[in-house]
Amino acid sequence: MPPWVKIRITLGPNMSPLIKNQNQNKIVDVSRVSFGIKTFNIAIICLIIVTGFLYLTQVNASAVKGYIIRDLEMKREEAKLANRKLELQAAGMQSVGAVSDKISQLGMVSADSVEYLQLPGGEVAVAR
Repeated sequence: MPPWVKIRITLGPNMSPLIKNQNQNKIVDVSRVSFGIKTFNIAIICLIIVTGFLYLTQVNASAVKGYIIRDLEMKREEAKLANRKLELQAAGMQSVGAVSDKISQLGMVSADSVEYLQLPGGEVAVAR
């Protein structure tokens, strides 16, 4: 019964407690509706089993997420290390010694005198 329903407990002719619902005028014998200690114990055991199952499920999910996070952190550290190696390799290729070696391998020569063209308008565009 909802808690807002008003009830009145009376003793019937056979002295058993009765509940009378004032809104619906029904009489319910409370002595027949009572639960035993065995039913209560079974309900408590079921509640403990369900709670334990939910707890184990949550712990398992947390452990799996922890392993996933650890793997991702390891991959991130490996990517940082690879990035540092690539940065060092790029810096080495941009050094003066590496550039002069590439110049001699490609057969390039140094320019002695450089002349720049001065255009009257200062801007150049390609006509199509």
